[in-house]
Amino acid sequence: MRVIYLIKGFATILYVVLLSMPRSLPAATVTDPEVSVLARADGSAYILHNYAIPLSHGYHVHRKVENGEWIRLTEEPVYPVQNGYQLESLMGNRFDFIRRELERDDPQDIFLTLRAQTGINSIVHAAVPELALLLGRAYLDEKAPAGSRVSYRITILDDLGRPSGVEMEHSTILSPPPAQPPSQLIADHLERTITLEWHYPSPDQAPETGHIIRFHSFYRDLETEEVISATDALLVRRSDETQYREQFTVPELEKEYEFWVEAIDYSGWNSSVSDVITLYVEDNVPPSIVQAVHAEVKDAYENEIIWPVSLEADLAGYHVYVARGEEEEYTRLTSQILPPLETYFLHRETEPGVQYRYAVTAVDQKGNEGVLSNPAHVYVWDDTAPEAVTGLKAVFQEEGEMVELQWEANDFPDELKTYQILRRQIHPESGSVYDQLNSESHTETTWADKGYENMGFREGATMEYGIVAIGQNGNRSDTVRTYLQIPDLTPPEPPANLQVRMESGERVQLSWSASVSGDVTSYRIYRREAEVESPVLLAEHTPAVRTYRDQAAVLNGVYHYAVSAVDSLGNESVPLVAEPFTVHLLHPPTPTRNVQALYLEGRAALQWQVQNGDQIAGFRIYRSDLATGIFELIGEAASDARSYQCDGTSLPGQWFRVFPVDATGREARTARAVQATERTTQF
Repeated sequence: MRVIYLIKGFATILYVVLLSMPRSLPAATVTDPEVSVLARADGSAYILHNYAIPLSHGYHVHRKVENGEWIRLTEEPVYPVQNGYQLESLMGNRFDFIRRELERDDPQDIFLTLRAQTGINSIVHAAVPELALLLGRAYLDEKAPAGSRVSYRITILDDLGRPSGVEMEHSTILSPPPAQPPSQLIADHLERTITLEWHYPSPDQAPETGHIIRFHSFYRDLETEEVISATDALLVRRSDETQYREQFTVPELEKEYEFWVEAIDYSGWNSSVSDVITLYVEDNVPPSIVQAVHAEVKDAYENEIIWPVSLEADLAGYHVYVARGEEEEYTRLTSQILPPLETYFLHRETEPGVQYRYAVTAVDQKGNEGVLSNPAHVYVWDDTAPEAVTGLKAVFQEEGEMVELQWEANDFPDELKTYQILRRQIHPESGSVYDQLNSESHTETTWADKGYENMGFREGATMEYGIVAIGQNGNRSDTVRTYLQIPDLTPPEPPANLQVRMESGERVQLSWSASVSGDVTSYRIYRREAEVESPVLLAEHTPAVRTYRDQAAVLNGVYHYAVSAVDSLGNESVPLVAEPFTVHLLHPPTPTRNVQALYLEGRAALQWQVQNGDQIAGFRIYRSDLATGIFELIGEAASDARSYQCDGTSLPGQWFRVFPVDATGREARTARAVQATERTTQF
């Protein structure tokens, strides 16, 4: 049965131990004590059991060969050590090893710890045979009959030397198992620290090696031929691994050593040695990393790298390395090692507009080179700007409704990165910020602009274009500009809501609403007389003025007024024509006066007088049966008439009114009612 344990703090390197025996050794309190026997190559037999013998108790060991009689091997009972001080005295230097690995000082504390019935102690007793012997966990039969079938019995005695009733037996053929040595040994070193690596099969791969519990490393100084034990801890075999590794130090450099590893079983018997490796141990440790490396740009695009002096005793000097931009690999700049006190380097072969990364290494007298220092970054600014382009032209192509730009390139000190093509509308103004037309690199000297969102241009708008040359370093040339007005081929929309009215009784006032077209530059005002076919241009106003006073209109004249819109290229809209307008005074005519009415010869006759006859276009005569009744229109008279003869339907006693009427058809506000009286004579 395999039992796996983890020893914590017992060895310099912590290991999981495999204890493989013909019979199992329980890890906790033992209720069924068991024994394991291992024949050794020297003819002895090592008996190991898992029973913790109480203090003051002892044991006898008996042996039986084949079917013979039991023979007691112990003349006197064997008693385990009774305390830690006794254990310390008997183990000598090995007890110091246990004290160090257990990190405890008190011998009695160590003794009680090792006696505890734990899985860890079972492993420790198996890995350290001399400890197991002193604690009564093991017995060595030095005269075992090799090759025979042998039975062993361990009888536990009480404090009076009587059998306690606890006995343990085990039978086996005393044939030493093969002791397979470690293989595939590899040795390497870093200064005086040696690293050994080797292979050993797992118990599953090689069951015959189950008795092997640990390994031990050795080296020989080839100058003195002295063999030294390199393992100062329990280098224990693990059940699930096949590769092992150990590190230790040798006392001197610049010497040649031999190294090997041996496998050891739980009786403490060594296997044959592994392959022996010869290694020359020299100073191969590089100097420590250089700290606080700094870089800065000097004049003429030169970079200076500086760092503090290394304190390595065997320092030979420094190497300086460089990388560009985001490159991962460094390139060495120094062909010779810089002296130990020369802690600066001037990198002259730099390029403007490039990011550099520098690192420094220290080199010792043996040629060992340390790792790269911290990276020191520096950017070499490039302040050279490309020359501006020349000959910039902008031409509008009516067929494609686009603007073609052309320009000429100048020689650039560096390769051109791109042209930046700019545009803005300056009339009507739509903001002061330029639009950049190209979002990607453009190196050709032409560009076709199809307008905002490729939807064309506003007719009559004035565009400003700019071209900027940008070098690979990101620097920009001066902006070269040109201007272009987009042709206006569509007449503007006419104005709206033309209104005509009299003002102050003397002038005609015109007003209108603005055209919806955005490129209107003026409005034209026309007037046509009623009997004339061709209109007359009265005036032309800016878009801000949308009123006009016609002071030349003749009173009572009939006119046709119209207004049109004109854009920046002279395109004129269709005119907005108002209804015919008669020039008139603001107030209605003055009422008639001295109105008289007679009834003669079966007819009514009227006469009157007027004021401001030039305002009167005619008269309207009304009649009613009552002075306060409803008057109805019975006739009209010309503007120069001062009398009126009614038809035969009028009767004596009826009432009449005479209203002057102006050219617009407005009547006087009032008229006095007069009654027709019957007479025999005229007025």
